[in-house]
Order: sequence, then C-alpha cells, then structure tokens
Amino acid sequence: MPRGGARKGAGRKPKPLAEKLAEGNPGHRPLKKLEFAGNGGIDPRQPPDYLRVMEKREQDQRPGIPTPTALYTETIQYIEPTDCLNLIPVSLIADYAMAKYHLLHAQYELGRTATVTKADKGTKKGGGETFEITDFAEAMLKMQKNVLATWEPIWDIVSRNCERLVTNPEQDLMAIIIGGRQRKAKPKGDPPDGFYVNTKNPD
Repeated sequence: MPRGGARKGAGRKPKPLAEKLAEGNPGHRPLKKLEFAGNGGIDPRQPPDYLRVMEKREQDQRPGIPTPTALYTETIQYIEPTDCLNLIPVSLIADYAMAKYHLLHAQYELGRTATVTKADKGTKKGGGETFEITDFAEAMLKMQKNVLATWEPIWDIVSRNCERLVTNPEQDLMAIIIGGRQRKAKPKGDPPDGFYVNTKNPD
C-alpha cells in the first residue's frame, strides 16, 4: 500500500495573483499576500560580498559570461518592478545568481573546448577508443535543474504577490527540461521576459 501521503510540492501550482485580479477573482475568496518581513536591515540591491569572492579568477578570459554579482543585479532589476523585492531573502537571490553563473560557465567551456568523456564500453575500428559526451550532458542537465530549483522559491513569491502581469524568465528552460517544448512567439504587448544572457564565444 502507498505510504507517506501526498508528496511535498505535488499538485497544481496556485494561479498567480495578477491573473486572479485580471479575472476579477471569480472564486470570490480573500486574496492572500505575504506580509512585509524585511531583510534585517540589509539592502537587497547590494550584492553580498561573498559573491565577489566566489567569482572565478579567470573571469577576465570569458568576456561573454557575466559575473555572479552582475547576474544578481539583473535579477534585482527584474524583481524590483514587481514590488516583491523586500519579500525575498537576499540569500535566495544570491543562490540563484551562483547557480546561473555555474551553468553559463559550463556552457561556455563546452562550446570552447568541446569537452568529451571516455566511454566505459566499446572501441572504434582499429582499436581506437570511443568517446562520448553523455556524462557531461548529464552534468549540464543537473546544473539546469539546479537553476530552476533556486529560482522556483523566488518565482513563487513573485507570482503569489505581484499585482501586475509578469512572465517567468526561466519558463523556456523549464519547458526544455520537462519535455523539450518550445514556447510560441510572444505576441506584441506582452510583459517583458526578464533577462537573457548571450553566451556565444567571442571570435
């Protein structure tokens, strides 16, 4: 017999507050919002010092990759217009910035070096070794999932408390992971998609 009850986080996600307001709250239930709790006197617009410490020394050799502090600032710029910035702990935003940085860094290295891994089985004709990128691809997938895992609690707070329509900047990555689906072209007039970073290698 099944045990343990429903899995945490399972089931349909709550509809964003802005959508409920746009529809006139058809359920006529009280709309809940988080109460302001503050960030302990810390200005969330200032990146934590440890983000700078954790930046890789060879950053200057990767001009196309933003630093963790730059990603943190871009995330703040996305959240601030939603009026939810003071509801989100600084640590959540910093965790997301680092996860995003590690993913972009890995994508850059893969494109620059075409890193491959040695296969456990099989050889080429003539006795040559067989190489594949399976292990590296799996590691990349884990980093993509980590980006979503760190972004999810931030987006949950925004979607439940923002009264204006905003789009999830990580929804394309989410679609790729859960089924490889591509989002249709965004109609004109839709809210901005947040931010995207160019990770192409410089010539």
